[in-house]
Amino acid sequence: MEISASNIGVEAEKQRIELTLNDYLEGRPVLDIERLRAAFHPDAYIRTVIEGKLVQWALPQYLDLVAQATVQKCEPELLSYTWDGDTGSAHVQLTFATFRFIDRFNLIKLDGKWLIVDKVSYRQEIS
Repeated sequence: MEISASNIGVEAEKQRIELTLNDYLEGRPVLDIERLRAAFHPDAYIRTVIEGKLVQWALPQYLDLVAQATVQKCEPELLSYTWDGDTGSAHVQLTFATFRFIDRFNLIKLDGKWLIVDKVSYRQEIS
């Protein structure tokens, strides 16, 4: 198999994106706030719907909420991601005993590092 420079570039980009996504997927279940902070752009917003209303937090508010959560057993999973140039998106889920968070991220590459700039989340109860 012949490996071209473009294939090496694609693999390197995948690794950079996965590094950011893994900071979230591995940091969130154990409430590692610094690892979560590393995954997000400082101006990121987190949005969800609660009781039929849009609720959103700036990153500092979201991290404060996560820091107050209780550590629970969780299965994190990267479902998919894609990118074009310096923008991308990802679809992940965190499955807990009685519910799962299904998250969609918008990503931006700045100074060679991928960051989550926007997260929309859905909480699905598991019966």
